[in-house]
Amino acid sequence: MEKKDFNRIPIFGIVLVVLGVGLLLRQLHIIRIEGGTFLLFGLLIYGMATVIRSFVMNVRNQIFFGSLCFFSGILLLLGKYDVVESSPFVYVPGFLIVFGLAFTTLFIFNIKDFHLLVPAAVFILIGTAFMMTEVGFWYVSDVREAIGMYWPAALIIFGGLMLLRRKEKIK
Repeated sequence: MEKKDFNRIPIFGIVLVVLGVGLLLRQLHIIRIEGGTFLLFGLLIYGMATVIRSFVMNVRNQIFFGSLCFFSGILLLLGKYDVVESSPFVYVPGFLIVFGLAFTTLFIFNIKDFHLLVPAAVFILIGTAFMMTEVGFWYVSDVREAIGMYWPAALIIFGGLMLLRRKEKIK
């Protein structure tokens, strides 16, 4: 299959057809799955298909959104099936980690964009820190104090990496 043909595959249309068939089978009492679960699986499949198509087509503009959909679908399904607690105290740090993973996916697309590792690390570390407070390993006050103290380090690292990237482009 050529890249041109691959780009014409309507991913959203395929997801809608699969969701429609699943919901119809549920309405006919053939399968027993809640409608919300279908939507979460649809989000996951759409995100995965978008990321795969972006990598195959070598197009960067949809990778971040596709990654957000994919990882958000995973997080929400984990909450739906009680693997993680289904509460805002888990979802807020979880979505911070999802944003970090989306930046990591952008980095994986083009490894020369190593400056993207800074926001990825910041989001993942802050999300993980708040998740650890929810689980009871750390105190919220300690995490807030550490973030308040060291957040300028992220700016320094991010700016330094951007300067190094610019220096490489000049050569």
